[in-house]
Amino acid sequence: MIRYETLMLIRSEATADELSKIETSIEKLATDAKGSVNSFDRWGKCRLAYPVQKNDYGIYILARYEIPKSNLDSFFKETQHLFKIKLNEVVMRHVDVSLGKETSFDYARPDAIEGQRAGNLDAFLKENKMEGFLSESKDTEKESKEDKTSQEPKTEEVVEKVEVVEEKTTEPEVKSEEDEIAQS
Repeated sequence: MIRYETLMLIRSEATADELSKIETSIEKLATDAKGSVNSFDRWGKCRLAYPVQKNDYGIYILARYEIPKSNLDSFFKETQHLFKIKLNEVVMRHVDVSLGKETSFDYARPDAIEGQRAGNLDAFLKENKMEGFLSESKDTEKESKEDKTSQEPKTEEVVEKVEVVEEKTTEPEVKSEEDEIAQS
């Protein structure tokens, strides 16, 4: 028996029924080839390093199985048929890898987006040295309370500032060729 693993990238919109269909299909192909599926692990939805078929996210699935050497060709023909024809709208990419006899079934599983918890905002701000980013000082709180109570429109100040800006912006002087010759 030769050990293999298949890593599949599934569309993030895949339903639970489609994922279970993939699992049963691989198990059926392995048993037809007189082999066995050792593990079928759903890693979950992950952000992709680059878009694949216009998708930024995908679901990873890792299947590990053992197949007798005599049935390898027929097994891989059937899996190619399965992924490219029957499940072509669900499976975006896949890769088959042969595992050595000494290779353990342990691996480092990546973190899925669904498994990530929303962190504490205060801890994030402290960690990134932005402690006073969202909190207001006492002076600004008083000023904001005063502004709310007075609620007088300050349109006069805005009009004055616009007039000052208009006065400062003048068109640059255009020198003619005669002026340049006279200066030199």
